[in-house]
Amino acid sequence: MAPNDHLNWLDDNIGWFAKLPVEALAVTVPACPGWNVEHVVNHLAIGLGLSYPHGARTPPDQSEMFDSVPWPDTWPQGEAALHYFAAEMGRCLETFRSLDPELPCRTYFGPGTASLWFRRAAIETTLHRMDVADALGLAGPGLNHAQVGDAIAEAVELVLPFAAGMVGVPPGVLRISVDQLDDRWLVGDEPPKAEIDGPGPAVLAALWGRTGPDVEISGNRATADRWLGLVETAFAGR
Repeated sequence: MAPNDHLNWLDDNIGWFAKLPVEALAVTVPACPGWNVEHVVNHLAIGLGLSYPHGARTPPDQSEMFDSVPWPDTWPQGEAALHYFAAEMGRCLETFRSLDPELPCRTYFGPGTASLWFRRAAIETTLHRMDVADALGLAGPGLNHAQVGDAIAEAVELVLPFAAGMVGVPPGVLRISVDQLDDRWLVGDEPPKAEIDGPGPAVLAALWGRTGPDVEISGNRATADRWLGLVETAFAGR
């Protein structure tokens, strides 16, 4: 996907969150243990909205990306949390649109370009939109094939190897398939020992530790579980 596609995708997710009713903030989000919707909204506004633009503007040879982020002393609550989200995420999107996507910068995965942060922001807000929509009994984002493929590719190419390096690479290789898509992905560098398959959003959620009943797992279940549990182990499921 092109950088501008990622920014439009992010813009759509921001608009969805910003329109949540205040009463939704107290609802528990099962996919994020210990959190309610307000926690997720603040997590995105602060952990993404404040920090990602700093990453996109950090020179690639500088290791500390977030030293100058103006972290708030406390997280806003209630209606203030929604206003804070709209303001910070709006500024984040505005900053991204002002940057050259090919601007060299620092990323979680080493030197890269600003476009990586655009993509990361679109996908992270999508994942948490899925979490919150499920908690509220609402329809999830209507992801198209390009978005599904792009988000799964990011997990396979960047996120899961990064998480594996943090906790120790799990043995075995996982093959990933998605209904109605011809693409197949592998994580690991040996013949696959397990496979997951299912609808695109369900497979994407599973790769981020949110395995539901729509995902079919075949082969060595322990191999699949180790890969699908990496996000929870490395990042506390966030």
